[in-house]
Amino acid sequence: MTKKVIQGKPVQGIQSKKISQKEVFLKKDKPSTELSFWQDRQLWLPILCVLAVTAIVFIPSLNNAFVNWDDDDNLVKNPNLKAFDWNSIRAMFTTHVIGNYNPLPIFSFALEKKLFGMYDNPLKPSIFHIDNLLLHLVCVFFSYRILLELKLSRWAAVLAALLFGLHPMRVESVAWVTERKDVLFGAFYLPATYLYFRWLDAVGSKKTQIYLLITVLFTLALFAKIQAVVLPLSMLAIDYYRRRPLKLNLIIEKIPFFALSLAVGLLGIYFLQSAKSLDDPTHFSFFQRLFIGCYSYFTYWAKFIFPYKMSPLYPYTSIIQPEVYLSALLLLPFGFWLYYAWKKDDRKTLFGVLFFTLNVMFLLQIVGAGQGYLADRFTYIPYLGLFFLVGTVYDYFVKNRPSNVGILHGGLGLYLVILAVTTWNQTGIWKNGGTLWTHVLKYYPDDTPLAWGNLGLYYRDNKEYEKALPNLNKAISLKPTSALHNSRGKLFFDTGRSAQAIEEYTAALRLGDKESNVVKGEIYINRGAAQASGGNLQAALADLSAGLVSDPKNANGYLNRSLLYFQTQQYEKAVQDQTNYLALNPYYYEMYYERAITKAALNQHSTALPDFDVAIQHAKANGLFYAQRARTHLALGNKSAAQQDVRQAQQLGQTIDPALVQAVQ
Repeated sequence: MTKKVIQGKPVQGIQSKKISQKEVFLKKDKPSTELSFWQDRQLWLPILCVLAVTAIVFIPSLNNAFVNWDDDDNLVKNPNLKAFDWNSIRAMFTTHVIGNYNPLPIFSFALEKKLFGMYDNPLKPSIFHIDNLLLHLVCVFFSYRILLELKLSRWAAVLAALLFGLHPMRVESVAWVTERKDVLFGAFYLPATYLYFRWLDAVGSKKTQIYLLITVLFTLALFAKIQAVVLPLSMLAIDYYRRRPLKLNLIIEKIPFFALSLAVGLLGIYFLQSAKSLDDPTHFSFFQRLFIGCYSYFTYWAKFIFPYKMSPLYPYTSIIQPEVYLSALLLLPFGFWLYYAWKKDDRKTLFGVLFFTLNVMFLLQIVGAGQGYLADRFTYIPYLGLFFLVGTVYDYFVKNRPSNVGILHGGLGLYLVILAVTTWNQTGIWKNGGTLWTHVLKYYPDDTPLAWGNLGLYYRDNKEYEKALPNLNKAISLKPTSALHNSRGKLFFDTGRSAQAIEEYTAALRLGDKESNVVKGEIYINRGAAQASGGNLQAALADLSAGLVSDPKNANGYLNRSLLYFQTQQYEKAVQDQTNYLALNPYYYEMYYERAITKAALNQHSTALPDFDVAIQHAKANGLFYAQRARTHLALGNKSAAQQDVRQAQQLGQTIDPALVQAVQ
């Protein structure tokens, strides 16, 4: 018979065992059920409801168009999205878009174009918006799984996940096609974070498998957005929360992740520098930017609670406002709060703040990049830490203030409804470029020429020229730039005022000393088109050639110059430009027709015929194409094929030259 334990000391027959801190944590918080997540409907059914509510709130975004703010550079006019082939895919992963190295979102755009037949047909914005929303739902799901791993109660995790799904500060990341990078990187970053919890508890070969899977997910997240470099730091925050002893081994086990972060981070900085995106247009000192970072940090806290004055762009003012400096006063009470939490060993509070801070700290604009700060999209992943705090507070009140739970639920319900309605309305701001920039100007009418200029471009592209010109004039009055003069030149050109267009392009070139070769090339080519429209063909050729020297990948330059070469009967040069154009834009099938008639003018009928075939096969039914191919068939001695093409042209309503009709009879 085994003796009893007296005064807590083990005696014969009983062995003592030292319990580690990790085992105490796991034992304390171990769920009462052994069911897996998908076996327990009390766990998976609520998150399905959260996903449904999130999807409903974001429904308006599915009807949005593209906006004229980076959507054109990333998707509409991206030269790497002209074809879906190995060369294009390789270019996606070896080049940047306006300084940003985000190859995976660009590849996802290419994949959507391929799967939905948008290489041969116009782009469908709804497809890209649907996929953005689906990726957001993936992020909501994995945020819920992470919150459960953080030992929130089921309903606290549901509340926090619902906030992740429908908080108005999510809108920019979901409703803006360009911000595919946010939801895409999140769709890899959050599963990697969730799996890290699983890795901590795994043993043997399972631990190795999970580690490799985390590495793959982390790599994909990095290719989606450079912000993912913070993952190893987030892992260290989880280590602290899980009470892992703070030793060197915590760093060593994460060396591959730190190495990946360093490599992609340096690559991202290189591309930003090459595009001059790290140049600070404000010329604020580093000391001043520390205050900007402090102000940004606490503003994100305020907008987490009450999302006010949400603007797609928060432009810098010419001088730093007093509230920016005064924000530093918040550091003292904030620091005391964190110190109190540390003294009380309140790891939930400290983890929530730490996760938020680590994931937002590189986005506080302490190092200036871009034309604005305080971007809503910067909080997409960081806010998960603050949503966790909300869940923690909810659990505390349910446990310690049960008599007030009804009031708590009523207040939370009202708050969530307000957030949902705000999000629904906010998605409408991204409906098109007009609604977007009008909203920005509501808050910042005198601080940014970008908003006035882009609103003018939106009206110009929609042929509302009377609305476009005042907006462009306002932008130029605030800050004349080569880009704005170029835009106003396009407006004058589109409305038949070639002389005024030439003046604007000349002004643009005069201001464009610091512009990239791509921008200079576009301006030269635009001026060349205006010169040609005014009948000055020699000056037009000179400008077009200068533009193509600056930017050899400007397809529009080859198109315009080929037309001039054809007009001046320089057919061999025209063929060369047409070929260069097709190398850049192989899906513009009308160019095959242009090259075919140019070759026919050179009596190169045997090589002209395949170009006619491609044009007729892919372009819309065009009687002129058949009529011209009939001439080539005749030149090659194929009279029956010529007869067939003439009949097809006539059926399409094309007027046929009587001489051609007689020749095929």
